[in-house]
Amino acid sequence: MIHHIAIGTPNPSLLADFYLKIPGSKKIKEFHYESGILRSVWIQFGSILVMLEDGENKSPRALVYSYQEMERSKWTQFLKQNEVESRTEYTIYFLDPDKNLLGVSSYPEKLELQLEMS
Repeated sequence: MIHHIAIGTPNPSLLADFYLKIPGSKKIKEFHYESGILRSVWIQFGSILVMLEDGENKSPRALVYSYQEMERSKWTQFLKQNEVESRTEYTIYFLDPDKNLLGVSSYPEKLELQLEMS
């Protein structure tokens, strides 16, 4: 089982603001350096934690969230506010503010979420 995914970023606050708009997100903790500057933000998505950590911009190839039909309106609203990079039958891909590739997927069922492509 995956416990958490750590993503390095030069601006944890900016990235956290973005990730907290993703449907199903919940801020768990913030950590600060002794100087008071934000060091990391922990955000929960179901049973997985995403830890946005101060440092070099490094992330996985793509971080893909699970689509749930009951969150259709939330995902539609979120994706309309963010540029869609591409899509497949199962997944819609978009970027976070640090240009990390993210997505929302309904695999193995086809993703029936209709959006206008930019």
